[in-house]
Amino acid sequence: MEFFTIILEKSSSRQVLPDNFVKMLDGHRIQNMKLRQAGNGLRKLWDVEVVFDTDGSMYLDRGLKQFVRAYDLRHGYFLVFRYDGNATFVVKVFDTTMCRRRYQDDDDASMLCLFFLSIRLCLTSI
Repeated sequence: MEFFTIILEKSSSRQVLPDNFVKMLDGHRIQNMKLRQAGNGLRKLWDVEVVFDTDGSMYLDRGLKQFVRAYDLRHGYFLVFRYDGNATFVVKVFDTTMCRRRYQDDDDASMLCLFFLSIRLCLTSI
């Protein structure tokens, strides 16, 4: 399952997960998850605590702030989360230029940037 979020707050210390994702877990209440930035393979996994509120909403909580800081995630960034079924989210980061954010160990980010720029140019001329 994949879903996206846009960072709208200056400090992202907690991230709500979509209700459909919670339903997909079919009652399993995961306590911890791992996050990894999409371009870095399994070199760096970030431990993030999962919490539930009284409504049953699920949040990524303690540990998320370190991930945000490490990848310099900012207001307006677009994040795509892909759940791998093993309590791990692979996170693709797109910055405010609509291009995938390039990190030291990324190989394919520049091609995605060209793709999104071409879409943007096509839509602008409509």
